Amino acid sequence: MTSVRVEALDPTDPRSQAAINQFLNEMVELVGADVLEIDVAQEARDDAGRSFFVAALDDRDNVVGCGSVRQVAPNIGQVRRMWVNPLMRGRSIGRRMLSALEGAGAVAGFDFIRIEVYDALSQAILLFETSGYTRVEPFEESPADLRAYQKQLVPVALEVE
Repeated sequence: MTSVRVEALDPTDPRSQAAINQFLNEMVELVGADVLEIDVAQEARDDAGRSFFVAALDDRDNVVGCGSVRQVAPNIGQVRRMWVNPLMRGRSIGRRMLSALEGAGAVAGFDFIRIEVYDALSQAILLFETSGYTRVEPFEESPADLRAYQKQLVPVALEVE
């Protein structure tokens, strides 16, 4: 079995960009999301300094999953574009990435993490609901088949010497 590690990776890295594009293509296939016009490289540059990107890397450094958390309001982060390669699903990779993103959010001082997910993505919904996320009203005007979830984070105390 291939080992997988989760670590921070530059979202402008070509491997990151390829994974984000795979996610976007899957969203078009599964839910008909109109997302292919997104310039993922420009978006990554625009988010610099207000987002944290993780990748799941196999033992050959291939990206088999990705996700990010970005600040959307004071003390509030939103998980975005979290994806695991369909061939690698069911191995807790998504749960490990979500945990890493929540940890990054806590260190950044976020009180809450938000997530939006399409009804058709039952595996993702199960992951979020079993990870302590509570369904809430949409954060903004959203398609009817897009669910909103939120989780309160435990503050992280950083020791200063």
